[in-house]
Amino acid sequence: MSKFFATVCLPPTPPHRVPDAIAVALAPYDMNATDDWNPVGEWDGWMLGVHRASPYLVRPAHDGDPRLLTSATVPRAGLAPLGPLECHGGPRGLLDFDAMRQRAVRGYDELRAAWEELVAAHPPARPLAEFVARHEADPDGYPLARAEKEHLLQPLVQEVARRAVAGDPHFGTSFLTTDPVAWFARDHAAARERALRTALAGYALVTLDGRWRDAGSEGYREWADEQLEHLDPEAVVVDVLCHC
Repeated sequence: MSKFFATVCLPPTPPHRVPDAIAVALAPYDMNATDDWNPVGEWDGWMLGVHRASPYLVRPAHDGDPRLLTSATVPRAGLAPLGPLECHGGPRGLLDFDAMRQRAVRGYDELRAAWEELVAAHPPARPLAEFVARHEADPDGYPLARAEKEHLLQPLVQEVARRAVAGDPHFGTSFLTTDPVAWFARDHAAARERALRTALAGYALVTLDGRWRDAGSEGYREWADEQLEHLDPEAVVVDVLCHC
């Protein structure tokens, strides 16, 4: 089973009616919507809520506005309480998209700095691709299992994994299945730009007119960012955690 966040755009909707409005907007993409497999199905289940590390941020002037989605305004949704100027969504005009972008870039810069500290404290590490290439050149003499093991046993890779398991604020659990050496070898400017582009929309975006588009399509991030930036101020933006 895989999970992902989808961002849903809704017409002006009071908080207590948002769950029902989401159900209507997502209904066409229910994998079980037809007697046979739904050809446009994208999800098997969903729940309202934001990623705990990146909730929606509220413009200070609208802090506490009852139109925002919080555990108090949607009590039956089981939403987690959040901090000051944080919410689970609401009218686009009340949300601080610029602050969310700044948070995303700042988070990337802090992650990069944490990585550089580890690099300075450990022997140089090689990416998994180099070990796999050695295996492919000599499959019998250098089995794939050995290649993967030797990559993982590098002190730098071990340290990242240890921090991910321990709940380090910089190295998330995604680094348990991602080669950190290759990940941080990416172009810094491009990676920073990607952080900026992923600050608003989730893996998928459902527009006001019911269109579904996700990160599997080329240019999705730029398109989604543009859609949300120019959304009507009264339109509601909310995230759901889908599984399929």
